[in-house]
Amino acid sequence: MQSRTEIRPLAAHGHSGRAVVRDLLVHGPRPRAELARRLRLSPAALTKVTRELLESGAIRPSEQGATDTGGRPGVPLEVAVADHQMVGVKVTGDGVYAVRTDALGCVMRTARAELTTTDVDPVVAQIIEMVKEVAEDAPVEAVGIGLAGAMARFDDRVRLSLYLGWDDVPLADAVERACGLPTVVSNDVRALTAGVHWSGPGRGHDDLAVVTTGVGLGLGLVVEGRTHAGVGGRAGMIGHHRVDPGGPVCDQGHRGCASSYLTTAAITGAVAVAHGEPGMTLERVCELADAGDGVARRVLDDAGHALGVVVASLVDLLELPLVILAGDGIPAVVRTRDALERSLAEHLDAGAQPPEVRFLMSDFDEWARGAAVVASQWVLLEPARARRVWARRHQHEPSRRGAGA
Repeated sequence: MQSRTEIRPLAAHGHSGRAVVRDLLVHGPRPRAELARRLRLSPAALTKVTRELLESGAIRPSEQGATDTGGRPGVPLEVAVADHQMVGVKVTGDGVYAVRTDALGCVMRTARAELTTTDVDPVVAQIIEMVKEVAEDAPVEAVGIGLAGAMARFDDRVRLSLYLGWDDVPLADAVERACGLPTVVSNDVRALTAGVHWSGPGRGHDDLAVVTTGVGLGLGLVVEGRTHAGVGGRAGMIGHHRVDPGGPVCDQGHRGCASSYLTTAAITGAVAVAHGEPGMTLERVCELADAGDGVARRVLDDAGHALGVVVASLVDLLELPLVILAGDGIPAVVRTRDALERSLAEHLDAGAQPPEVRFLMSDFDEWARGAAVVASQWVLLEPARARRVWARRHQHEPSRRGAGA
């Protein structure tokens, strides 16, 4: 059995080796014959790749045992996920949430801290402190950081993060220099979607959408097994999709857009005006709705209708079989189920297959977990920068692994 210092980082493997690891992470244990078919590799090429991965400790025979493959028994292979760990960080305007996970995204350690400012320097210092805390004495290979913004799928900077007031902040470089770990920055909704896809309720699905509601509206897409970011990294801007030309006005002056119905501010504001309660909260709206309050019920029904329009548009355009609803607005969204289903049935194209709709109750650790999955995806799909960071690190510490080693 290999010692920890001998196990190669996932980024160090060649293209075919990383493809095998990624397929096993996404789809679970597979026999060699099935891997060869899925990855379009010859049996000889697949044997060569898997032999190298087995020798390096990246994969191992699965404890699930033998599987019948075309009349010949085959032992499924699986990734040694605990030997390849990642750190995920979620940053909000109020706090930093960090987790350490295995390569699949299963959480092994958590930490969190409140923020008293959104100024760049103190927040970056807090992020670095928490990365070091959760990565201590562990075989961590990369860090993923998720926060609101217009980042590319695998970015090194924070771009146009309106909630934090940041733009063009070289966050990955700051963390890499302080922790010695390759670091990638991602939009937080896209990170949540990555976690949902790999080891959440979207596991086993190659095409799905994650729609988040709360302070804002977000959309994450998985198309043909890959998280979709768009040409410039900003795919998923659904907040101002038109729902009703006669609807309320949002904070950007659009009439009847999804944000004017679905954000927390829109929901609480509408109920607050009717009840004369300026301090209205989403929890209070839900309590009123559950008690049969007509205003709260109508506002939530309108929100469900708007959400149905958005979901129907996604399904019509992309033929998605699964839509997962998440975010800190989910307690209200759950209460819109009937209105959502009516709206979805009304607005779907007659030839469209209705999607399965699931509700995901997710705290900020779940968002951080998604950022850790982004780190796994990054080192497997675009490993060049991760390799450079590891090379610099090992010039000084050739036999050590993990931020706290």
